[in-house]
Order: sequence, then structure tokens, then C-alpha cells
Amino acid sequence: MRHGNLSLAARELGMSQPAVSRHIRTLEGRLGQPLFGRNNNQIAPTAAARQLAKAIALGFGHVDQVWSQISAAPDPQDVTLACTFGFAEQWLMPRFSDLRRCVAPGRVRVMTTDQLGDIDLSRLDVAVVWDPEQMPERPSFPLFRSEVFPICSPDFLRSHPFVQSDIAALSADLFLHFDVGDSGFLTWADWFRAAGVAAPHVVAGAVFDAYPFMLQAVRRGEGLALGWRGLVDDALQSGEVIRLDPVVRDRDVSFYLQHRPLRTGPTASVGVASGDEVPGGKVAGDKASRDKTSGDTALAALLDWFRTATDQEGATAQDE
Repeated sequence: MRHGNLSLAARELGMSQPAVSRHIRTLEGRLGQPLFGRNNNQIAPTAAARQLAKAIALGFGHVDQVWSQISAAPDPQDVTLACTFGFAEQWLMPRFSDLRRCVAPGRVRVMTTDQLGDIDLSRLDVAVVWDPEQMPERPSFPLFRSEVFPICSPDFLRSHPFVQSDIAALSADLFLHFDVGDSGFLTWADWFRAAGVAAPHVVAGAVFDAYPFMLQAVRRGEGLALGWRGLVDDALQSGEVIRLDPVVRDRDVSFYLQHRPLRTGPTASVGVASGDEVPGGKVAGDKASRDKTSGDTALAALLDWFRTATDQEGATAQDE
């Protein structure tokens, strides 16, 4: 409201302008009335918007005051990692204890959202992203090869054995959908197109706004969903879900780890694993020693851990 311009508001909030617009539309839909009059790039708040803004300012002002009073200064050894809900639950959390031990005495703070475009990643230490070109000044390295395939439960396959040879014959309401937003995930229509399979009309199935919820529905035998390498590896290995063909590789890599440039201490050289890409197209050499006096020991340890964990699992997948 202060700026009268969505782009300026988005910049102050550390969000993208489309994300701000989307949130406004959602709020207007819930309230059942417009909050802003729009004229080209300018917006003007309605009376209802001004009334709501006063209430919000009062509430958040008090919260901010109390938060400042009781919060401790952030530890320089803390590392903030952003990733999607699906990546956090399906891949990171089962390995989180090992990551914590590796980063100690530093700590890892995890921020989860399926709309990474809604947050300013430049303010975070590291993020699991689909497109590192959104922030080309930040170093990144690949985590998983891109592989997308249908998944279902063993019970579902027993009830619908034909899906192994004719997936398009499945009833439309049994295709489960993930609300991909701008995440980079494929939709069913994208998958059918990439697989070269005639696509049925699949818009009638259930839609989930968080990938873990959809995966739970798959486990319960409620339908067929798309699975991604890295996200469903553990579920496949345990036998909870089954992978169907064909496998689509719509891009070379599905997840990258992108981070702020490492800061080196006055007497220390903090490195990352061999092959880590750095700004300017250069690539780091062998793993460098990390001196405990460096301010980035925890971040460097986290990067080394991610590379080792994904390299090991990639080798395992190739052996299989």
C-alpha cells in the first residue's frame, strides 16, 4: 500500500512480482471482494484494504517488538537451507541426523516451500533449486539426474495391472496431480508429451499442493502419480511404491544445490568438493582443508556432505 506499485512492494518483501500478485488474488478470493483498484502499473487500496492494513500493522508491530526482545543474535555458524516440502521430507529428513553431525558445531536451519520464487534466495546461505540460472552469480552443482516416471502402490498395480502396458487406459480420476506452480515439475500432460504416448483426458483427478501429501495418497493406493529420482528413491527401495515405464528425461538435472560464495578466513582456505562450479565458469579442484577459524566452516561442510551423499546414491542407482 505504501508503494502503490507491485514491483516495488515485491522488491521490499524479497519476493517476485508474480508471487505478490498471486497472494493478493488469493486474499481477494477469500474475502470475496477486491482490495485494490488497478490502473496500469499503479494500484490504489480500497476502503476495505485500508481497514485490513491497519489491523495487520497493529498485530505485526506487536509481534515484531516482542520478537526483537526475546530473540538471540544469529550464530555465524548457522546455515540456512531452502528446499521444497517434497525434497525435505522424502530425501533430506531421513539423512538429516548425519548432516547435523557433519556440520556440527554449526547448525542447519531448513526453510521449506514449494514456491521457491516466493522468497528471496539471495538472503539465504544455500538452496535446492531447479534452475540455477535464476541466480547465475551464485555457485551451484548438480544433485540428481532428471528421471520422471509414473508410480503407484503394489495394491494399486494388482488392481490395475493393465497400466504396465497401457497407462492411457486408466480412468481419469485415478491420475493424481501435483500443483506444480513455477516449481519446474512436469505435469501429466508434459509427461505424456515427452514420453510420446497419446495423452488421455487427465484433468479430473485429485490435485495436491504439497508433494508429500500426494505421495501418501499413492501409498494408500488412491491412484497413479509422477515420481522424480531423488524424491521417491527411498519409497521405491522399501517397496512402498512401484515405478512404471516409460522413464522421461526432460532435462539433464532435476535438482541443483546453489549457495552463496564461500567466505575465507584471514588464515584459512575453505573449499568445496572437486568439480564444484564457481562464478565465472571456473571449477574448484580437490577438496580443500577447512580451518576451524573460518567463518564458513559449517557451509563448506554442508556442501561437502551433499556432494558425497548424492555421489554415493548415484553410484548405487547405476549399480542397480
